[in-house]
Amino acid sequence: MLKIVEESLNEDILHVKLIVEQRTIASRPLMMFKTSQVISLLQEKYKIIECIKEDIISNSKNGNHKQSGTWIFKVSQPVKETPTPKRATKKPSTKGSIRGRMSKIAKEKNKQ
Repeated sequence: MLKIVEESLNEDILHVKLIVEQRTIASRPLMMFKTSQVISLLQEKYKIIECIKEDIISNSKNGNHKQSGTWIFKVSQPVKETPTPKRATKKPSTKGSIRGRMSKIAKEKNKQ
């Protein structure tokens, strides 16, 4: 299967070297790995802006494809996630509800 052999980040340049095992049995499917698949593989760790050097690797020697390849990407610096601020607990209101206040006034009026 596909293995990341080398992964190095120098400022905003990412160098990635991948190796795929050669297919030995005809029942195993042919697999080709292009830049779009490598980007989707690395998307969890890095935000890739552009590809500087592309490559294609395959698990078969048909078509003169290699089993190892190197990609170079330009990435943006990882954004540090700031923790969300804690919400302040709601303080109980000192006033009663408007209905409760109106009822109180009406009761006081009726007593008089």
